[in-house]
Amino acid sequence: MRLLAARLLAAFFALTWFVFPGFGLIDLSVTWDPDWPVVLEASWGVVMTVLVGGAFLSVAVAPRRSAPSAAAVLVTLATWVVAAVVGLEWPLLGYVAVLLVEAALVAVLLPDRERLRPATRSVSVPLLVVAALGVVPGLVLAEDMLAANRRGAGLAIGDVTMGVDHYAVQGALALALPTLALLAAVWPRGRRYLGIVVGLCAGYVGVVSYAFPTSWESFGPVLSVVCVAWAAAVAALSLRRPLQRGELGGEVVEAQRAL
Repeated sequence: MRLLAARLLAAFFALTWFVFPGFGLIDLSVTWDPDWPVVLEASWGVVMTVLVGGAFLSVAVAPRRSAPSAAAVLVTLATWVVAAVVGLEWPLLGYVAVLLVEAALVAVLLPDRERLRPATRSVSVPLLVVAALGVVPGLVLAEDMLAANRRGAGLAIGDVTMGVDHYAVQGALALALPTLALLAAVWPRGRRYLGIVVGLCAGYVGVVSYAFPTSWESFGPVLSVVCVAWAAAVAALSLRRPLQRGELGGEVVEAQRAL
């Protein structure tokens, strides 16, 4: 019964981020309407829909394999707190409180939930290199967004949801994606889930930015393409099957025998 309750509650909490109070799907629905600041809407939409709502939905579908989802939620929470403090966006702490309560309720109900501490460690060097390439651009973008947030940029253009400036959330996303990509590179258990999540979020925002180069906070055509390429590389490398110990040596031996 506890497992069923946890799954139902996780599914319900996913809806709260898709619709209300997260407005994830609602913001995504206007990302192709030029009358809106579409890049900021895309950033808000992927955070609420993919990073948060998607994590709860993943728990509802596979409750005994919840560690990657939990990691995504924890990283999102941390970046929201940073954005609230650095961007002086105190209303964002309301979302932090809601997410903390929801995550705690699901965690308490889950029987024998999967531990976050990895049982094995294995670094994907190619993925680590690609993930590291996103750190400096992510920090620069985050600082730009949070500096704009401190100036009230979102209020000036009316891009505010539930009292929260979208600039703060885009700044938090810029911190979260490289962090999750680095975590995927060093944590085999969460590699596929986190890599796909990063690829979806960064890829979608990059595509919207490329399609609307003059929209508020668009990256411009060149950087938009770079963003999409980075997203695709992270997703592809996270899906690559790891080489098993002795596998390469066996292939070499077989090749030599064939000769």
